[in-house]
Amino acid sequence: MRKRTGIALVALALGITALFSGCNMDAITGEMESYDPATEMVADIMGKTIPDTTRQACNDYEYMLFEDGTAVITAYQGTDTVLNIPGEVDGHTVVALENKALYKNETVQEIVFPDSLEVIGNFAVMYCKNLEKVTFGKNIKNIGVSAFESLIDNSHSTANGALTTIVWNGAPEIIREKAFYSSDKLTEICLPDGVKRIENWAFAKCFHADKIILGEGLEYIGDHAFLKCREAKEIYIPSTCKTVDTSAFYQCRLVEKLTLCEGIETLRKGAFEECEVLKNVTIPASVKTMEPYVFYNCKALEECHLSSVETMEKDIFTGDKAVKIFAPEDSTAKTYADKNKIRFTAE
Repeated sequence: MRKRTGIALVALALGITALFSGCNMDAITGEMESYDPATEMVADIMGKTIPDTTRQACNDYEYMLFEDGTAVITAYQGTDTVLNIPGEVDGHTVVALENKALYKNETVQEIVFPDSLEVIGNFAVMYCKNLEKVTFGKNIKNIGVSAFESLIDNSHSTANGALTTIVWNGAPEIIREKAFYSSDKLTEICLPDGVKRIENWAFAKCFHADKIILGEGLEYIGDHAFLKCREAKEIYIPSTCKTVDTSAFYQCRLVEKLTLCEGIETLRKGAFEECEVLKNVTIPASVKTMEPYVFYNCKALEECHLSSVETMEKDIFTGDKAVKIFAPEDSTAKTYADKNKIRFTAE
C-alpha cells in the first residue's frame, strides 16, 4: 500500500478596508494528494507490520523483524566488494532490503541476493557508483523506486554508475519507477518471463544497452520506461503486453528491428518517437489504438504494415516523408493515409 501525504492549501480572507470596504472572502480550503516514495516502507509493500522498531545487529548488518518473525535488512556497515546478502540473520529468514540500506555505498562491486528475498526497497542501492553486477534470487517480487538508480550528469548525458550485468534467477512482478534509471553501462536489457509491470522511467537513459528483450507475462510498459536507450538495435515486446505508454521508447535512435507481438492493444503518444533508423514495422491486428506521434520523426521509416487498427490519431507519422502504409483497402488505415496524404498500398 502506498502512503500519501496531504498538502493543505488555505486561503484566508483579508480585510483591507481601505481598498475593499465591506468586502469579505470566506476561507478556501483544498487538499492535494502526492505520492512520496520516501514514506513508503518495505512493510507497506509486503503488507506486514514491524511491532518493535528497534534495530538489531548481526555481523555487519542491521535488521528489524516483522510480526511473523521474518527480517528486513536496514543497513550494511561492512566493506566487502562482493556482497552476498544472507538468507538468514540470527535464525530469521531475510525477506527484504529496506529503503536506503546500501545508499551511496562506495565499496561494493557485486551483490548476490538470496532466494528468500522478495522485496528491494526504494532507493535501496541508489548511487552505488562502483556496483558492476547484481544477481537476483528465485523469489524476487518487487524492485523499488530508484532502487539501483545511478547519478547522471544531464549536461553531458553520462552517468557515473558501473552496473554492466544483471542476472535474473527469478522474475519480479513489478519493476518500479526509475529502478535502473541511467544505468548507462548495462550492455543489454533482457527481462525474464513473469515480469508484469515496468513502471515509468524504469530503464530510461540506459544509453549503451544494445538490445531490449522483454519476457512473456509482461502486461504494461510505463511512460518513458526505456527513454534514450539510444544504442539499442533490437526491441522485442511480447504478446501479453497490452499497453506501451507515452514515449516509452523515445529516442531509441539505433533500433533496426522492432517486434510487436499479437496481443498488444494500445500504443500511446510518442511510443517510438525518433527511432531514427527504423525502416519497417508491422503493427499486429490486436492493436486498436495508435495515439499521436507514435512514430514521429522516424526519418528512415519506409513501411508500416497495419490491419485492424480502429483509432489512428493525428500526426502518427509526421516527419516520416518516405513512409508507405500497407493495409486492407477498406480499413481505417486507408482512410488515414488518404486524409494525411501518405502513400498507400492495399494488402
